[in-house]
Amino acid sequence: MSGDKDSKLRTNTSAQDRVEIDSLTLEALKKGPIDIFNDIYLGETRPHSLILCIDIRGFSDFMCSNEETVVFGLIKSFTSNFLSCLNQFGYNCSYYKLLGDGALVIWDKLDGIAIKEAVTVFTTYIEFAKEELFKPYGNLSIGGALVLDKVYKYEISAEAAQLKYRDYVGYGINLACRLQNLAAGGELIVSKKLVDIGAIYATKNTNPEVMKKLRALKGVKPEDREAIFLYKDINPKIISIFKVLSLDF
Repeated sequence: MSGDKDSKLRTNTSAQDRVEIDSLTLEALKKGPIDIFNDIYLGETRPHSLILCIDIRGFSDFMCSNEETVVFGLIKSFTSNFLSCLNQFGYNCSYYKLLGDGALVIWDKLDGIAIKEAVTVFTTYIEFAKEELFKPYGNLSIGGALVLDKVYKYEISAEAAQLKYRDYVGYGINLACRLQNLAAGGELIVSKKLVDIGAIYATKNTNPEVMKKLRALKGVKPEDREAIFLYKDINPKIISIFKVLSLDF
């Protein structure tokens, strides 16, 4: 990329093959799995990152009982509307990955804005899905999990062209994906760390069946098996309190 990459995407092609892309589109492209900017960040660890994982509840049954055109139409609408929600309410996110009937979003720089964005993306989208997207299908809903933990950011070269593939790995991602499976429709499970730092107000889910499932999860640390915290509200002083964070974990 040349110095004017905020206004033009350049490749090793002729001038007529070049594509003009506006700055907002460029910013969105930087958050996806494919890197077209040659921004190498091998071996970079983000110690305090937010991981949001969401998934459609009831989708497997829906897929079995509806025609493919109906299923594919719903997924297209689900993903496109989620991206619109993310672009509007989660603008400062670092990365997103669509997972068919779910999605993974990461904010790899923790502050009050990131926490507020993550919660707003979830609460806004489940409300939209309930009132509009899933209204013809009463048995569908969205559950999710929001986790605070360390992630490792990496990039590998792709086979084709000059593209590079980028992704994140880490315990926090594994935890978010596993916890979201325990969330009922409309519920957001939050990690103990988010509750401990005062970012999120939460209630404990004491349902014995759910707790049994929590303790049976594989690849989860003992401290994350002790309780399930359900999002209740966000700390109203989130921006000022977490403008500068100094976390010791």
